[in-house]
Amino acid sequence: MPVARRAPIARFMSAARFTPAVRHLPAARITLLLANVILLTLFLALAVFSGSQAGAASGGINITTDKLVYHPGDNVEFSLILDSGGRALNGDLVVKVYPAASLMASNPFGGQPLSETVLAKDYSVSGQGTASGKVSLSDLKVGAGGFPVKVSLVSAGAEQIAGTGWLAVVDPALRAPLDLVLLWTAGSAPQRDEQGRFFSTGLIDRCRANPREPDTLLQHAEMAQKFPRLKTTYAMEASLFDQLEDLADGFVLVEGDKVTDIPADSAEAEAASGCLAGMRALSAGNNAEFISAPYCFTSLPLLAKQGWDDGSGQYRVGHDILTSSLSLPSVPRGAYAPSLDITTDSLRYLAATGGEYAVLSGSLKSSIDGSMPSGAVSYRLRDLSGERITAFFANDDASAALFSDTPDAGAFFAALANAYLAAETPLTIAASPSPNPVLSADQRQRIYAALDQESWINSISLSEAKQKYRPDTQPLTLLRYLDPATGYLMQSYYQKLDETHEQFEDYRAAVDSEVPGRMRTSLQMYTAESSYFIGNNSSPEAANLGLAYLGSINRFTTDQFDHLKVEVDTPLIQSSAEGEATVTLINSNPYAFTVALALSGDGVDFPAGEEQQLRLEPGKVEIKVPFHSGGWSKLEARLTSRGHTLVRDSSGIHLITSRGWIVILVALAALVAGFGYVYYVTRRR
Repeated sequence: MPVARRAPIARFMSAARFTPAVRHLPAARITLLLANVILLTLFLALAVFSGSQAGAASGGINITTDKLVYHPGDNVEFSLILDSGGRALNGDLVVKVYPAASLMASNPFGGQPLSETVLAKDYSVSGQGTASGKVSLSDLKVGAGGFPVKVSLVSAGAEQIAGTGWLAVVDPALRAPLDLVLLWTAGSAPQRDEQGRFFSTGLIDRCRANPREPDTLLQHAEMAQKFPRLKTTYAMEASLFDQLEDLADGFVLVEGDKVTDIPADSAEAEAASGCLAGMRALSAGNNAEFISAPYCFTSLPLLAKQGWDDGSGQYRVGHDILTSSLSLPSVPRGAYAPSLDITTDSLRYLAATGGEYAVLSGSLKSSIDGSMPSGAVSYRLRDLSGERITAFFANDDASAALFSDTPDAGAFFAALANAYLAAETPLTIAASPSPNPVLSADQRQRIYAALDQESWINSISLSEAKQKYRPDTQPLTLLRYLDPATGYLMQSYYQKLDETHEQFEDYRAAVDSEVPGRMRTSLQMYTAESSYFIGNNSSPEAANLGLAYLGSINRFTTDQFDHLKVEVDTPLIQSSAEGEATVTLINSNPYAFTVALALSGDGVDFPAGEEQQLRLEPGKVEIKVPFHSGGWSKLEARLTSRGHTLVRDSSGIHLITSRGWIVILVALAALVAGFGYVYYVTRRR
C-alpha cells in the first residue's frame, strides 16, 4: 500500500469575517457624527505631529573614549557628541558609573551609581555640539571589571539628554591571561535566480578594494596580515564560494528586462577571482582556522523537527566545497551550528559531519540534563539516541557586543574584563550567530588593535581550545526541542517548502548521486532552506526568490517523473484463476532510476510478491507478473519512490471458469431461442 504523505508543516488559518450592520440615520445625526469624526481626526493628527516633534526633540549623547581598555592609574578621556533635538539646552555634563554588570542584565543602569563626576559645568548646546573631558579612574571610583557608564546633561537636578556606554578596567597582574576564541562567520544571501543567472553585483562590491563595502570580504586577509598574533576561527558558507567561482568564470547579469553576458576577463570577474585568491591566502596562513558549516546557513532545529536528513547533506556538500575552494591542508574537525543553535534532534547533524566539537550559544546550558561541573570549559553532549559532540559555550555578553546588529567595542571589552575578573573559566568565546556580522572592517581593526596590545588576552584557535580544554565530564543529555511555531512568518512559504521537499526526496532517492541534475537540484533545495528565506528577518522579496527556487525544483522533478511510464496488459478473457500480466516499464530519461514496482488488486494475489525493487535503465523493459484472481477485478501497477507513487496504470481481470462458460452458453441459447420465437410470431402475424 502506498505510504501517505505527511501533512504540510504549515496551514493557513482562515480569518474571521465580520459583516457590519447597516442602519439608516437621520441627516442631523449624520452631520453631527461627521463633525465628531473630523474633530477626532484633527486631534489624532495633532497628537501624532506633537509626538513626532517630541521624538525629534529628544536628542541624545554619543560617547566615545580614548581607549577600549584601561589599567589601574589611568585617566579616561571622554569625547561627546551632543544632539539637543533643536532645543537650546544648558546644564552640567555629569558622568555616572554603575556597578559592574552583564550586558544581558535587564537594566544595568537601574541601581545606584558608584560615582557621579562633573565633566563640564554650565555647558550650552543648541542643535549639535561636542564636548570632551578627562577623569581619573580613582575619581570614578572603579576597580577592575566592566562598568556601565552614563553621561547626562543635567539642569536643576533634571536630566535633559543622556547617552550610555561601557568602561573596561583590567589589572593584567591579577592572574594568568584569558584565552580568547573569536569565531567569525562569512556568507552571502543568494545572488542568483532559479536559472543560475545573477540579479545583483552586491557580492562583487564586497570584493572591491576601493571603495570598499563595510562588510568587505577583503577584511579577513587584511586582519590576518596586520595582526599575525591574533587568531580567528571562520565558519563560511559554501554557497559564498560557489557564487564567487561562478562570478570569476564569467556570468549572466539580469537587470529588469536587460540581460548582459559578463566575460571572465571583465573587472567584475577579476574582482571575484581576487576575493577567492585572498581567501586561499587566508587559509594558508597560521592565524586562520576553518570549520565545517552547512552549504547555506539554515535552521538545523527546523530541519530536524521535520524529520529531514538535509542537515547532514548540507554539511557534506559544504565541507566538500570549502575544502576544494580553499585547498585546505587538513580536514576541519570542528563544526558550526548556524545561530549557535541546536536541539536534541538536530545534534545528530553535527555528529554526522565527522567533526569533534562545536560552539553553541551560552543560553543552551539551561537545556542540559545532568550536573555541570563548576568551572568546566567543554562538555560532551549527547542526544537521546546516543549521538555525541564536544560542546563549547559562547560568552553571550561578548558575542552580543561584537556580533549583534548594534556592535559596541566598549561593551565587548567590558564583557572580557568581567570574564577575566570572575575567573570562573580560563576561556572566553565570542561567536557570531549570523552569516554576516554588522561590524565593519574599520571597527574590527580598532578592536583587533586593542586585543593585540593587551597582555591579559591570549588569542587561540578553536582547535587549540579543544586540545587544551578536553571535556572531563560524563556525557550530558541535551533536552531541548523546537516549538513548531518558532519563526513561522510566511505560512505559504513553509507549505510550499514542505510539498517540494517531499517530491525532491522522492527524486533524490531514485537516482544515483552522480546524476548532474541531482546535485543542482540538491543545491537549490539547500538554498531554499536557508535562513535568508525562512529566518525571522526574511523579507517578502526574499520569500519570493525562495518560492522561485522551489518552483524550479518542482518543475524539474515533475519533468523527470513524466519520462517514466508503466503499462499493464492482462489477458482479454481467462478461464483459470491463475493468470499472467505483462507490465511494460519505460524510462525516457538518459539515466537509471531505482524504484519499486508495486502491484495491487481487490482479491488478487501475487505469488512473486506485491512489490519488488528495480533498477530501471533508460529504455523499455517487459516483466511477466503471475497472479491469482478469484473473480473479476482490476490489477494496478505503480512505480514508487519512498512509498510515494510516481506513475501508475491498471488493467481489468476477466475471469470466466467452465461453470461460467456453461452459464454463458445457456444464456446465449436462451437469447437465441427468444429471438427465434419473436421472429416466428412476427411472421405468423
